[in-house]
Amino acid sequence: MAAQLVELEENFFNCPICLDSFKDPKLLPCLHRYCRGCVKPEVDKSDDKVKCPLCKQECDKPTDGVDGFKTDFHTRNVVEYIQLKKSVAAEEVRKCIGCSNELQVAAFCFKCRGFICRKCHEIHENSGMTRDHKEHILALKDVKDKHLTLEKLGSLKEAPSCSEHPEKLAEICCVDCDNLPICVVCGQYENHKGHTIRGVRELAAEERKKIEHSMKALREQDGNVRGFPAKLAEARKSLEVNITETKARIRSQYNKEVGKLNEKERESVGLLAKHKAEIDRKEREVVADLNRQRERELKTVNDKYDKCVSEAKAKAADERGGKDTAASKTKDMLTKKRSYLENELSDSFSSVDHQGNTNMKTFGELSDQSTHRIQRYDNFVAVVTSVLASRDHWTDVSCLPDMNVSSKQLIEDAKKEFPEIAALSKVTTKAITPVFAPKANPSPIINRDDFKSDADYEKYVKEHLRIGMTLRCRKANQGVQEGDTGKVIEFDWWNNLNPICQWQRLGGTLVVSYSDVEIVDQGIRVGSKVRLQRSAVNPSRDQEGGNPRSVGRVTAINRKNCTVVFSTEKHWKGLLSEVEHVSLLRRSAFQDDSSYSAYVRDTIGVGMAVRCYKDDGVTKVGDTGTVTRMDESDPGQLTIEVRWQRQGGTQSVKHSSLEILGLRLLSVGDTVRAEHDINLSGMFGIIPRGDTGKITGIVDSRWCNVHFDGRGRFLTVSFSQIELSS
Repeated sequence: MAAQLVELEENFFNCPICLDSFKDPKLLPCLHRYCRGCVKPEVDKSDDKVKCPLCKQECDKPTDGVDGFKTDFHTRNVVEYIQLKKSVAAEEVRKCIGCSNELQVAAFCFKCRGFICRKCHEIHENSGMTRDHKEHILALKDVKDKHLTLEKLGSLKEAPSCSEHPEKLAEICCVDCDNLPICVVCGQYENHKGHTIRGVRELAAEERKKIEHSMKALREQDGNVRGFPAKLAEARKSLEVNITETKARIRSQYNKEVGKLNEKERESVGLLAKHKAEIDRKEREVVADLNRQRERELKTVNDKYDKCVSEAKAKAADERGGKDTAASKTKDMLTKKRSYLENELSDSFSSVDHQGNTNMKTFGELSDQSTHRIQRYDNFVAVVTSVLASRDHWTDVSCLPDMNVSSKQLIEDAKKEFPEIAALSKVTTKAITPVFAPKANPSPIINRDDFKSDADYEKYVKEHLRIGMTLRCRKANQGVQEGDTGKVIEFDWWNNLNPICQWQRLGGTLVVSYSDVEIVDQGIRVGSKVRLQRSAVNPSRDQEGGNPRSVGRVTAINRKNCTVVFSTEKHWKGLLSEVEHVSLLRRSAFQDDSSYSAYVRDTIGVGMAVRCYKDDGVTKVGDTGTVTRMDESDPGQLTIEVRWQRQGGTQSVKHSSLEILGLRLLSVGDTVRAEHDINLSGMFGIIPRGDTGKITGIVDSRWCNVHFDGRGRFLTVSFSQIELSS
C-alpha cells in the first residue's frame, strides 16, 4: 500500500470541468470530485436531484447547496503537494520563513505553512520552540528523489482543528455528526455531549476494514463489469443474423405462396381451355348429328333444322360466356390474394425492421449504461486506492464512510446481468397466411335422390339411424301420412328393429318400416343443447342436476341413453327420449320484442348466462349475469332472479327484459367457437364459422379477447359472435 505519489497520474487530480488543479474540491456521493466553483452552477440549477456530469448518477440536492457536499481534504492535500513538487522542480527562489532571505529553500514546514532554507532547517528541528515541528517538516530532496509516499505525506500533515474551537487540534471524532473532528472539551461538556465519541485511530481502523471488504467484493465483479461490452457486442451480432434469417424465411414463405397462386392460375387457364374444347366437341357432334338428320329429312324438316342449329350455337355461346365470367372472377380473386400476400410480406418486413431498430436503440442505451458503469467502477477503485495508500487516519474517517455507502450501489450495479439481452437479439413475426383455407367437411346426411334404388337407401338408413334423429315419411303406412315428420324414440326388437317414432301430425307413437322413411336431421348428438321434457320431471335414471328448466350440453350417447352436463356443472344420465333439443337464439333473430320475449319464456333456465337489454328500472342495460332462481307462478310473465356482475349481488327482473347469451357466462380460459363468419377489418380477413380459440381476456360486458387457433395473436370480438365450444 505504500504507493509512491509519482505512480498516480497528475491529471487524476485535475477537475473534469475546468481541466485544472482542484480548487476547494467537493466530493459527490458517486466519489467524483469537482472544484466548488465549477460544480456550483450545476447544483444551483437543479431542483431536487443533482446529476453527476461524468457518470450521470443522481443524488439528493443538499439543503445548503454546493456547501452541503463534503470537502475532499485528501485531494486538496495531494494537490498542494503536486504544486510544491512543481515549484521544487523549477528551482524557484523562495523567501525563508526563518531568516526572511530570498534564496533556494531546503524544506517545507506543514505546521508553519512555509519554506525554510538549509541553515534554518537545522535550527527549526533543534530549537526548543519549534522542536515539535520536526515531524511536520518535508525535506525537498525527498521530493526531488521521488521517495515520498502517500503514507509519508499523510504523516506530515497536522491533525485538523476542532470544528467548534479552531484554536485547538481535534483529538476525537463525533460519529453522530458524520465523524466530525472535535476536541475533548466539545465531546464531554459542550455541543457533542451524549453523542457517540470514538478515537480517530480506532474509527479509522474500523472504516479501513469495511472498505477493504467492499474492495474485495468489487474486485470479484471485475470480470463481469469489463466483460459486459463483449456480451453486448455478441448479442448485437446475433440480432443482425436473426434479422437476416427471419427475412430469408419470410421471403421463402412468400415465394412458396406465390408459387401456389401461379399454379392455381395455370390450373384455371387449363381448365378453361378444357371446358371450351369440350363445348366445341359437343357443338361439333350436335351439328354433325343435325346435318345427318337434315340430309334424311331435308324436304320436310329444313326449318326445324335451322332453328335447332341456332339454339345449339346460342347455348354454346352462353356456356362460353359463363365460363369466361367464372374464369375472370377466379383471376380477380387470385389477383386480390396476390396483392394481399404482397401487403402481408411488406407488413412482416416492416415489423421485423421496426423490432430490429427498436432493439438496436436499446442496445445503444445499454452500451451507454455499460460505459458509465465502467467509468464509475474505475473512478471508485482509483479514489479508494489513493485514500488507502495515504494511511492517514483523519482521511480514512472523513472519506471511507461515504466510499462504503457508494460501494454497495456499485457492487449491486456490477452484479447486474441484463438477462433481456437474449430477448433483444431476436425478432418475431407471424407466418404468411395460407392463400387457400381447407375446405369444410360435407354434411354426413345423404338424401334419397343420391341412391340408385330404394334398396340401397334402405340399407343406408339401417346403418346410420340413431335415437333422436328426425325422419320424414315417404310413403303412407299404417296411419302415418306421407310427409309427416317424427323423432326416433326407440327400436322395435320384435319387428326387425324398425324405428318407433313420435309423429307430429299423428300426435302419437307408431312403428314404421325402414323402406318408408327418409332421414332429414341427425337430431340430438354429442354437443347438442338439450333440456328435460316436462313429462320427464322424475326420470327413470340418476336425476342429479335434472331441473326441468335447466339447459345442458350432451357429452355422451350410448344407443338410447345419454349423458348431459347442465350449467350447474352437474351430470344427468337418462333416456334420449326424455330430453328435447333446444336452440339458443339471439335477439337479432326475431322481428319484434314480443316474439323474442315468448322465446325467452319457453327457453330460459337456471344457470344460463343472460344480459339486460331493456331498461326495467332495476338493472342497467348491458349488465350480464347468471340465472339463480325462477318464479313460474305467472306463466305469462316469469320472474327471474339473476346474480349480476356489475351490481355484485342478486336482483329479480321480468323475463321480457332479458336476452339469453348461452349456457353460462364465458370467462378467461374457456374454449369458444365462431357462431357465424366473423368479418374483420384490415389484414385479419374472415374467421370462418366453427373456428375455435381460447378467451384470453374480458374487455367489458360486451367484448372479449380471443386467441383463435392458427391466428398467432388475440382478436377482440363480441360475445354475440361466439359460443361455448363443446
